[in-house]
Amino acid sequence: MNIIITGASSGVGLALSLALAKAGHQVVGLARKVQPLEDAAAVQALTLKAVSCDVTDAQQVQQVISDLVGAWGGRLDVLINNAAVFEKVPFVQQSFEQIDRLIDTNLKGVLYGTRAALPYLLAQNSGHIIMISSVAGIRGISGESTYCSTKHGVNGFAEALAQEVIDQGVKVTTLCPGGIDTALWHDGNPYGGDKSKIMQPSELVDAVNYVLSMPKTTFMKRMVFFPTGEWH
Repeated sequence: MNIIITGASSGVGLALSLALAKAGHQVVGLARKVQPLEDAAAVQALTLKAVSCDVTDAQQVQQVISDLVGAWGGRLDVLINNAAVFEKVPFVQQSFEQIDRLIDTNLKGVLYGTRAALPYLLAQNSGHIIMISSVAGIRGISGESTYCSTKHGVNGFAEALAQEVIDQGVKVTTLCPGGIDTALWHDGNPYGGDKSKIMQPSELVDAVNYVLSMPKTTFMKRMVFFPTGEWH
């Protein structure tokens, strides 16, 4: 399969890029900083392309995806919208710049990437769009007001889009995980649960593989899952 993954230089995006490339898929990872992805792929001797792309730049996203799909002869099988940023801070303390950063990356970035890729999927009457969302998209979490608003937006967008495109052969799946052992919980954002039970990025890889392995006549609309030490 030809697969594009956003936010591919760290955490879940990096794990997905490496695992899917190792499985033999043609994978392109998009990220603002591509060196970590290139270094990791080199260590594992994987054929994996890394492309610099800022998902908040609509024109850049459009051009990058157009160029990639063109190089694949017009064929795109899977888009994984993974790029996101996170802040845990009371809303009254957030600056307007911080609010814009979260919305531009987490929500508008998903819209831009999907809008750029969707015409190719519809033209071939097949394909899968996977949104890496969050449990913050199905409930409110104190200290995450703006983050929750972006993830609720992603979930609502996926719900509506799925109904628009399912009859045209395109599947839309949203994954809503709880805490994952990535830099997000180590960069000044303390995890509220038991870190000894936190999920690993490899578990998201397993979830994506499961979703992609489902029969053509079936698709997973939304998957919600948590570490055993966390509940929402």
